[in-house]
Amino acid sequence: MIRALTLLVFILVSVPSFAVPPGKVLSWESEEGRVVFNGTKHAGKGIKCTQCHLEVFRMRHGVTKMTMKEMNEGAYCGACHDGKTSFSTSDERYCSKCHVK
Repeated sequence: MIRALTLLVFILVSVPSFAVPPGKVLSWESEEGRVVFNGTKHAGKGIKCTQCHLEVFRMRHGVTKMTMKEMNEGAYCGACHDGKTSFSTSDERYCSKCHVK
């Protein structure tokens, strides 16, 4: 019984610590081309799900259309990808980090 509870606590504590579970990649189509989000890269930098999904991205069902204009103004990915915390969404040198052909 104690082992089962210990395992349950371990799972509940460790699972939310990853931005996207290791090995999982999200992709979607945008006006600028396909976007790929690799959770392993973000988790590897110590970023936890709750750092983005409680404030920056609201956890809800349905699709939220994100635009580059909004990101360049500090919304969505642009909250961290501002040129200070991480590379800027408005710097064209980095487009291929997220947009793939």
